[in-house]
Amino acid sequence: MGNYANIAEQVSKLRERSELTQEQVANKLGISRQRWIMVEKGERDLNTEELETLATLFGMDVADFFEEIPNVEKFKQMYFACLKFAANQHGNVPKTKLAKLLYLADFSNFFKELEPMSGVKYRRLEYGPVADIFFSLTEDLYESGKIRIEPLDSALMISSSTKDVSFDQLTDKELSQIKNICALWKDRRTEEIVNFTHEQLPWKMCREGEYIPYTLILQEDPKHVYQPLA
Repeated sequence: MGNYANIAEQVSKLRERSELTQEQVANKLGISRQRWIMVEKGERDLNTEELETLATLFGMDVADFFEEIPNVEKFKQMYFACLKFAANQHGNVPKTKLAKLLYLADFSNFFKELEPMSGVKYRRLEYGPVADIFFSLTEDLYESGKIRIEPLDSALMISSSTKDVSFDQLTDKELSQIKNICALWKDRRTEEIVNFTHEQLPWKMCREGEYIPYTLILQEDPKHVYQPLA
């Protein structure tokens, strides 16, 4: 089966993240623990029925096995980098603007390197592209006291409340790109960045609620990948 090495790595990580033992997953598939160990080592293929069982177990689609697992920790570091570099004089970033800055960082990186920074999925929503995990991550960070959220007029303002932030998963080049994007949009109104993403092909070519393929950004004008319109 094509791309199997990637699938073997994914199922191993998914099992660990789901806090399931090798024996528990093996039992779900109706195979021995030894045979499952071979799966995780890339020494045994998975048939279609087994992939469907695993997809149900991990709450995903079979097609997701053929995509790279998003780097959630790296996305979190991108989140805090945007809070650092795009903060206004009060140390805040509007929640909607933050979501768009993350989108621009991931998609501009794909435009340049043919791979996103984090690999998380983005959906086409009313106020522009938003990462699937953005809202749940924001809630988790707020509940754990790592960010503050304060209302201001009709917006929610987010600021970091922790100094214990590492950017070790971001390369110097990636961190520089985030800093550059934030500098370009820092003093722009949220409405401007929303309108900018609405004018891009990735948002235009998808329907409401659909996942936005990273490859759509390759059709964009190079001057319209992340820079504000003149």
